[in-house]
Parts: sequence; structure tokens; C-alpha cells
Amino acid sequence: MLIEKVTTVTFEPMNQIHNNELKYINNLYSAIENNGDVKKAYEEFLNDVKEHFSFEEKLMEKYNFFAIVPHKMEHNRIINELEELKNKLNDTEYLKDYLTKAFIPWLENHINTIDTVTAGFFKMVNATI
Repeated sequence: MLIEKVTTVTFEPMNQIHNNELKYINNLYSAIENNGDVKKAYEEFLNDVKEHFSFEEKLMEKYNFFAIVPHKMEHNRIINELEELKNKLNDTEYLKDYLTKAFIPWLENHINTIDTVTAGFFKMVNATI
């Protein structure tokens, strides 16, 4: 298992999405470590990340979140990185390095900073999904 948990935020639907994403990250890492179907695990992971970001962005738009632009820019940057990573799925060492040294630290920082602010905003406005 690569990552067991992340910081919780004050808006429970975001916690559910974050926890679900950990399953996809760990499945991908397991596929890499055990010579599994990396391509399939990666596609599932990437689709989950896109759904995760779309969920947050729709709520930010619905409730006119004040920091929507930088939040969406960060999502777009990561999606672009992940799309580029598709070209390196055969290089399992590179994938492991990306997950452990880039994506996981980014995810933890993103949740601890901008997602925490976003969740607080959603709670303040009594957002519903």
C-alpha cells in the first residue's frame, strides 16, 4: 500500500472522494509492483482523478467559490501531467517515482491547503451535492 490516508476536511463529500482516490492510487501502485495490468489500473486512476476534479469544480461554480480560478488551474496542471504520463506506462520505475515523489506529495499538500479552504467555504455556505 502506497498511501493509507489523507487529512480530512470539513466537507464530508470531499473526504469520500479523496478516500476513494486512495484506492485507485494503491491499485495502480500494486499493479506496478506486482507486474499487473498497469495500463488498466492507470486508466481507472486517471478517470477517478478527472471525476474528482469535476465534482469539486462543479460545486465551486455552483456556489461561486472565490478562489475557483487558481483551484481549477492546479487541477488542469495535474491533469496535463497525468495525460503526459500515459506515454511512460512501460517505465514502471518512472511511474513509481512519479507517484511517490510528485503525485502523493502534491495530493497531500493540495488537500492540506486549497481543498481545506474550499471545504470550509462549502461548509460555510451549506453546500449540497
